[in-house]
Amino acid sequence: MTLHQKLKKAKTQNKLPQITVYNRIDGPGSSLDLRLFQQSMWELGKIPSNPLRDKSMKWSIGYPRTIGIAINVGTEITAEPIQSGKLGVESIDFGFCYILDKDAIPPTKEHWLLRIMANFNLDGIKFTLRNLHPELKSAGLGGSAAVTTGVALLCNRLSRKPFSQHQIIGLASMLEQDLEVSITGTQEQSNAVFGGVRDYIWFPFGIPGTDNFFGTSIRQEIMPKKDYKELEARIDLYFALQRQSTDVNSKWYEELRKPSGYKLHSKKCSLAYEYREAIRTKNWKRAVPAISEYRKIRTKLCSDYMSSEAWEIEKMCRRNNAVSFPLGGGGGTIMVFSPSPKNLEKMRPRLSERFRHIDYKILAHGHKFRNISGF
Repeated sequence: MTLHQKLKKAKTQNKLPQITVYNRIDGPGSSLDLRLFQQSMWELGKIPSNPLRDKSMKWSIGYPRTIGIAINVGTEITAEPIQSGKLGVESIDFGFCYILDKDAIPPTKEHWLLRIMANFNLDGIKFTLRNLHPELKSAGLGGSAAVTTGVALLCNRLSRKPFSQHQIIGLASMLEQDLEVSITGTQEQSNAVFGGVRDYIWFPFGIPGTDNFFGTSIRQEIMPKKDYKELEARIDLYFALQRQSTDVNSKWYEELRKPSGYKLHSKKCSLAYEYREAIRTKNWKRAVPAISEYRKIRTKLCSDYMSSEAWEIEKMCRRNNAVSFPLGGGGGTIMVFSPSPKNLEKMRPRLSERFRHIDYKILAHGHKFRNISGF
């Protein structure tokens, strides 16, 4: 039975295959995953034969890294059969629907998801996308990269998994950036594949001595599931506005090419390590200067990173022993962190009057398949 025939049967049984792919909270370390940042910040050092033996991973200080926190905000993707010879993708929330001949899909921005489906040699299939929180459209939470990865993961599963996890991460990242959908790295993609609360150390040319390439990381779970509530109690999320963050990323790229900008950017690696260690050891006060200094560096490199709404939130944070951090490239969602949950509780009523408070939970996984057996 062909894949197309299996999908037709699944449709009659109301058991179409699905994937729900989840977004992330970032923080210090965000943007160090971008391709040029990885390449320029990375240099060959002594990597232990067992890099995870030392839980503090002190050997990795100075490497580009990102801490990803998977949350239950994301997108559901459903596969269904359509006419043979065609491929389709539809977004319920963004209002687009493209159905084209499978052998005539150009490598253009609006067709980036169809290109992924075509790369996997699928036929007669349509993917329908639906946001779990349609009012947010995932601004600042890595939504487009998560969707790209979700499509790649579902294609990979329907194609009997020809690609490894790291290959899926690299594939999703390269296609999205090279087709100019967004300037992206590998943190959202890695989060969508692995989930949980993890530290990713980036290896843009693959881990020396192994057979891999872009999309590869040494990753470590820095917080077990049983401790998620402690972290949730210290991080609030507010949706402040929706805007494209790619312009901010472009400015950061521009500054990276200058000696002065490179010097500023390079300071971020040690701050990302401090943030990682604060979470791993639950030394919550240690996270405050890491978050604050990282935000200041980003703002020096591009003043547009902090919107007027972000400054409004930061002013309230300063009065309440908290710090703020616009997520991603400042695309709309702002993290508010405090070592004391009571400070967040105190600010919540007033901030909720102005901005949408996002009620979220941390997840141990980055995606979830449904109705996939038999495929």
